[in-house]
Amino acid sequence: MIQHPRLQYRVKFGQAEAVLYHEELTNGNQQDVPITGTDNQEGWEGDKVEWYTQKEVADLLGVSKATVYHYGKQKKIIKILDPHRLHKEARYQKAEVDRLVYEKQSFPTGMSPNEVAKKLGISVQSVYKYIQDGLIKAKAVPYGDERTVYVISETAYEEAARLLKPSESQRPKRFEYYYPSQDIVLFQKFHSSKVPEARVIRNKDNEWGFYLANIQKWLPFEEGIREYQLKPVYPIHQSTFEYKGYVELEIPKDAVVLYPFLDYLYETWGMENIRLRKQDHAIVLFIPAGEKPLMTKSFFAADILPFL
Repeated sequence: MIQHPRLQYRVKFGQAEAVLYHEELTNGNQQDVPITGTDNQEGWEGDKVEWYTQKEVADLLGVSKATVYHYGKQKKIIKILDPHRLHKEARYQKAEVDRLVYEKQSFPTGMSPNEVAKKLGISVQSVYKYIQDGLIKAKAVPYGDERTVYVISETAYEEAARLLKPSESQRPKRFEYYYPSQDIVLFQKFHSSKVPEARVIRNKDNEWGFYLANIQKWLPFEEGIREYQLKPVYPIHQSTFEYKGYVELEIPKDAVVLYPFLDYLYETWGMENIRLRKQDHAIVLFIPAGEKPLMTKSFFAADILPFL
C-alpha cells in the first residue's frame, strides 16, 4: 500500500494477473480506477524500458526457461526488478538479449557435439575426445565470458563418419561396447545391498549409466555409484586369444539366455576377446574361435546353438 495525500494505491489480484488501482478519496467518494499501461511501465516510476519475457528469451536463444534464469543470475542478461510482482512472468532487458541472439546467429553453421554423437551412435564424451585427438575436425567458438563451444561442419562430420561409424558388415569396434574411462562394458552386471541387479546401458543420448530392472529406471553412471553403491559382479579382463577367426552369434534382446551368456563371456573370456554390437532387436557377438570350459549352470551349450 502506498499512501499519498490525495490518492491511495493498492494492487488487486484477479485470476490471471495483478492490476494496479487507485481509490479516489476526494469529496468522500471512493471508486476503483484502473491505472492503464502498467505492462509498459518500469516499477512505480513508469519509465519506458524495452524488454522480453522469460519465455520469449528462451525461444529466441533456443534454451530452457531454467537456463534463462541462470543467465540472469550470471549477469549475462539483465532482469528487470519487479518488487511488487505486477507481472506474472520475469522480464529481461532487450539490449542484452539481442546481443546474445546476435552472437548465436554469428556462429559458423554446422552440428554440435551432441548432434554428432547421436548420429554416430557414440557418447558425447567420445566426440570431445576425438575432437581433442584430431579425429573429428571442429571449430572452437568463444561463447559468453568463459565458455567455448565446438561446431562441426557437414564435411567434417562425413570424414569422421567414414572413420568412426562402422557399417553393419564390419565387425564391431571397441568404442561401441566399451567405455575405457570407467572401465565398463555394455550389459555388464552390477549390484549392491540396495540393488540386486543393475545392467550397464547407454540411453538414447548415448550416455553411459545403469538400468535398474526392479524399478525400471535408468540413471547416470556416477549417480549409480554414488547413491546406490553399485559394484561390478565380476572382472571383465582376460588375456587376448591368438586370432583363429571369429564365431558370429545374433541373439534377440528378449532371449532368456542373453544376459547369462554375456556374463559368462565377460568373466571367462574377457572383453578383449569379444566384439559386441547393439541393434534394434538383437545383440550381435563376434567371438574368436577357441575353447573355454563352460563353468556355469545358468545356461547350457544347447541354449546358444540356435543363435549361431
